[in-house]
Amino acid sequence: MNLKKLYEILKETTVELRKGNVLEEHDSPGVKVVEIYLMPHESEVIGVEKVDVHFMVVGVRKELAENRREEFVNLVSTYPDFERFKNGLSYIELGGVIRDQGVALRFMALGKVLGMWDIITPERLGFSGEEAHTIAGRGLVMIAGYKL
Repeated sequence: MNLKKLYEILKETTVELRKGNVLEEHDSPGVKVVEIYLMPHESEVIGVEKVDVHFMVVGVRKELAENRREEFVNLVSTYPDFERFKNGLSYIELGGVIRDQGVALRFMALGKVLGMWDIITPERLGFSGEEAHTIAGRGLVMIAGYKL
């Protein structure tokens, strides 16, 4: 996969948006966790199609995405294990290949807006709260139903 080209397409067509506060604090076993989200809130951005990928919302600039569709489709087809990709995979596995889980979530959102697949999240399966966050962290944010 040409990661330079992929990152260029994602930078042009997508934007990461936070769902909650800039600063989030919570306890994890034996440690206090402080997370800082230095991105605009989803309510502050207009003119994008918003895709909830559990950890954040990805804004997709649909017109720009359509202009880059052919390039994106060609990049997807060069995924190292394309048969596995077509059967669905998590943001963790995808992030390992493209070297960044946040970028993987943007990749997933772009493909969804282009009608190439759907995204399965814990919330879609009826989970909520801490349980949803736990299973999302274990990989239950996935591409499903690849079609082209």
